[in-house]
Amino acid sequence: MIAKAKVISHGANAIRYSVDKDKAEIVKTNLLPDDISPTAMWARMLALQKKFEDKLNRYHPLKRNMIRVEVSPTSEETQGWTMKDWQRLADDFIREFDAVDLSAKSKRKSAKATNLKDSQYVVALHRDSKSGIMHLHIDANRIDMRGNVNDAHYIYERAMAAAAKVGQQRGWKDAQEVSRQNKEAITNDCLSVLAKMPYFDWGLYTKCLTQMGYDVKLQSDSKGQVCGYAIKRGNSIYKSSELGKGRCLMPSKIEGTWAKLHHQELEKTVSTPTKNTQQPKIMTAPKPMPTADNTPKIRHFDFYTDEFHHYPVDILQNCLDVIDKNITLDADNVFAKIGDVQKTAILLFAEYIDAATTIAAQSGGGGGGATSGWGRDKDEDELSWAHRCAMMANRLCRPRKKQGYGR
Repeated sequence: MIAKAKVISHGANAIRYSVDKDKAEIVKTNLLPDDISPTAMWARMLALQKKFEDKLNRYHPLKRNMIRVEVSPTSEETQGWTMKDWQRLADDFIREFDAVDLSAKSKRKSAKATNLKDSQYVVALHRDSKSGIMHLHIDANRIDMRGNVNDAHYIYERAMAAAAKVGQQRGWKDAQEVSRQNKEAITNDCLSVLAKMPYFDWGLYTKCLTQMGYDVKLQSDSKGQVCGYAIKRGNSIYKSSELGKGRCLMPSKIEGTWAKLHHQELEKTVSTPTKNTQQPKIMTAPKPMPTADNTPKIRHFDFYTDEFHHYPVDILQNCLDVIDKNITLDADNVFAKIGDVQKTAILLFAEYIDAATTIAAQSGGGGGGATSGWGRDKDEDELSWAHRCAMMANRLCRPRKKQGYGR
C-alpha cells in the first residue's frame, strides 16, 4: 500500500471531486453530517476556521487550509472487500498518520503529531476508470476542533510512513517492493511496445500504452519536442527517468532503445556495401599442357595495328614462356592490361625476327622466317631477346609519372 498527502487551498473543489466523481462512494465522515452536499461540508469547515480566525491569523493568514490524502492499497490486498473493510482501513491509516513523529526532522514541536481524528474530514472510495483499482480520498480540515493547526511539514513522508505501518500490521508487501515490481512491469510493457513498433513515433507509443491500461502524460518544450513523460498505473505515477535499465526509456534515449530492439531485424533488411579490399589478380596467358613430344612448339599470331599494318608472326613457345615470365605489373598502380603488355612484347619480338631474317637473307645465310633460322649473331640468344622484349614492353605499358597515363 502507498499513500500521498499535501496541503491545498482549493478545498471546495477537492471535496466536490472526492464525493461527486462518477461511482464514488462516501466511506465515512468525521464531525460532519453524512447526508449533506460537498458544498455544505466545505462551508462547515470554513465556519470553524472563521471561529478561530484571530488565533490563525495572528502571524500570517492560513491560505492552504485543507489536507488532502490518497491511500492506495493494491488490488490483491483488497480483493473481496466490503465497505466495512474500507472504513477500518481509513481508521487505521488516520491513527498511524497522527502518530508519526517528524519533530526531529523538521525541528518543530508541532510536527510531533497531527490530530486528524479530532478534525473534520470526509473519506470517499474511488475506482480507477482504466484499471479498476480502488483507493481512498481523505479531505480534512487543516485545523482541529480546538483551533490548532495540523502540521504540514514533510506531510508526504508522514503519509508514506503511515501507509508502511498499516501495511506491516496487516502483513502486506512493503511499499518499496510494490513500487519496484510496478516499475519492472511497466518497463517490460514499454519495451514490448517498442519491440512491436515498426518505427518510433510518440503518438504510436502513447496509443499502445494507453490500450494496455496506462495513462501517459507527455511534456513538451517550447519547440514542441517531448522532453519528459510519466506513466500512471492505478494510483501510482512513475516518471520515465525511473523506468528501464540505465534510464533507457527517457526521451533522450528511447529512440536508441528502439533501435537496439530492432538491431537484428535491421541487419537483415538493410545491406551495407562492403569495401572490396582484395587485390586484383594478375591473369596470364594459358600455357599448353606439357607433352612427351620434345619437338619445338610454334604458335602463330596475326596482329593488326591498323588497317594498313599487319604482322603475321610464328614464335617458338619457349620464347613466349620467357615473355610471360618476365612481364610484371604493379597491381596498385597500373593502367595497361596484361594482354596489352603481351601484344607489345610479341610485336617487338616480331620486329626483331623480321629484321634478323632480312639481314640473314641479304648476307646469303638463308631465310625463311622464325621456323627456319633467324640469321642472328651466334653470340646472341633468341631467349635473351625474348626476355629483353618483354621487359621493354613492361616499361612501355607502365603509367608515366608526369602525365599519369599508361601506354
